[in-house]
Amino acid sequence: MNPEQIKSRDEWPMSPRDIVKSQWEASHRGALAIWTIYDKPKDFPDGFIARRFEVGGGNTVATADTINGKLDDIRLALERAGLVNICREEGDDPKIVESWI
Repeated sequence: MNPEQIKSRDEWPMSPRDIVKSQWEASHRGALAIWTIYDKPKDFPDGFIARRFEVGGGNTVATADTINGKLDDIRLALERAGLVNICREEGDDPKIVESWI
């Protein structure tokens, strides 16, 4: 998919602009926002979903922010928002594909 194709909230539950805004808001609360992409987790068995977590003050909290769709499209949205892929670690849940900060 051409990056220019991801333009509006109508096309994505969260646009790259929305992703940037959520990252900015988390940082102003003193939290680090991390997006984790899952492959067919129990609560979303039909495909890939990315979920945003906030880490701060010794806690990790799941937010309501999600993106679902094709893996390459999710990656493109996160990349367009300026995030960086951090590969999964050996001990991660098998459903985790990767995380982005």
